[in-house]
Amino acid sequence: MKKLFFLITLFTQTLVFAQKIDDGTGHKIVFQLVAGDSLSHQSFSNNLRNLYEIWPKAEVEVVFHGNGIFMAMTEISKHAKILQDLVEKQNTKMVVCENTMKQKKIKREQLLPFMKTVPMAIAEIVLKQEQGWSYIRSGL
Repeated sequence: MKKLFFLITLFTQTLVFAQKIDDGTGHKIVFQLVAGDSLSHQSFSNNLRNLYEIWPKAEVEVVFHGNGIFMAMTEISKHAKILQDLVEKQNTKMVVCENTMKQKKIKREQLLPFMKTVPMAIAEIVLKQEQGWSYIRSGL
């Protein structure tokens, strides 16, 4: 009976500590945002802020393309302040797909000032994954 109790206790403790909590150093995560609706944008913002609460030193890049580009635009984004805080306080890198910009006839001046661009979103995501980054498709 003692052995059974010991094994149950050991198994339970292993489950509790299965998710290692640290400061995020060494974690590299690339987020893909393609959704254009405000609920997906809010969900993405919440996910990113929650991630930084647990891993404040994680390296994060967000790739906006498709209708997700609307979150990165000056006139449209309802989350500009949140995104700016993430760039300034957490050093989050935010990039927009130039192919999407061409397709939707969006000029660089229409993007939030802290946005960077990449030639092709999918290629950026693939390159990050090949470099060992974790991939998250964000939105609902």
